[in-house]
Amino acid sequence: MPQTRRDPLGWSDPLRVLIRRIEEFSAPVIGLIEGSVWGGACEVALACDLLVATPDATFAITPARLGVPYNAAGLLTFMNRIPLAILKEMAFSGEPIEARLAAEFGILNRVVPADEIESYVSTLAERISRNAPLAVSVIKEQLRLLTSTHSLTPEMFERLQGLRRTVYDSNDYQEGIRAFLEKRPPEFTGE
Repeated sequence: MPQTRRDPLGWSDPLRVLIRRIEEFSAPVIGLIEGSVWGGACEVALACDLLVATPDATFAITPARLGVPYNAAGLLTFMNRIPLAILKEMAFSGEPIEARLAAEFGILNRVVPADEIESYVSTLAERISRNAPLAVSVIKEQLRLLTSTHSLTPEMFERLQGLRRTVYDSNDYQEGIRAFLEKRPPEFTGE
């Protein structure tokens, strides 16, 4: 979390680079989730093509708890995976959802017991690898392109960036950083 009032997430940010590499990788990427994936880790997980999790896994979008805005590219990653009503609940509350609910909402492909998950994911990968690699690769890219066809005008993009600047210029943002560093709950004022 940057302590300046400058938006830290640019094109070359390591998180953005990782997300793009997962999304643009020519073969399906399977995420095996054990435990909690919160904040940026949640976005990394949801960038994967397929997600398999243990029953104890949880998913949370936490920036609002820290007084931090989320970037537009990340919100699109979430929007492509999470039903909008659920995404709003997760983003506004910052509260985690458990694997069972994530599966019900279509966020996960499967929930598998911890002692079976590695075998399950390995078998899934083997099944995929028996198919024509070029066809699988092209289908993945087609799906990526089709899910990224959200219409965004230059004016809308500037508005999105301006909204983020509003947060970075706020007292709440500074309070969020102080609270995080001091390991205490933040006291937001809306200013």
